[in-house]
Amino acid sequence: MKPHVKTLAGLALFSCLSATALAADTAGCTLENGKTLSLTDLGTAPAYRYGTKDKAELSLAAGQKDIQVYKGLVMFSGGVASYIRFANGQYSYVAYDGMGKGWAFTGLIVYKKDKVIMSKSCKNDKNALDFDVSTVQAPEDPEMDTFEFAPS
Repeated sequence: MKPHVKTLAGLALFSCLSATALAADTAGCTLENGKTLSLTDLGTAPAYRYGTKDKAELSLAAGQKDIQVYKGLVMFSGGVASYIRFANGQYSYVAYDGMGKGWAFTGLIVYKKDKVIMSKSCKNDKNALDFDVSTVQAPEDPEMDTFEFAPS
């Protein structure tokens, strides 16, 4: 199947699978390390924030110099995954929500080039990153093959 047809089919199926998902403009959770992952302005200019409630350790947003934002939706046998990737030089910060046969991951994955350097799952609310990827104002990720699967 051609990539654009696969993506369109995936978007349609994902919409059906996530009927309970809110079409919110924000998403976020407390990660297992106690830090907060926040995604805001998803429908206009997606922004990423990582840190404590009182202090951001890293903030990235669409429109900032050298920051690229991408979205991805992947359908595979027995599962579906969606993500938003904030690329900053050789680092990518990926808010990921996926599940398949025998696995599920909702949280943050940080890459240096194509190597995972950090992976933290959401601590309490496993549905906190259940955003509607079709409403995210970002292009489809041209490097989806690198970022489509959560680390095992």
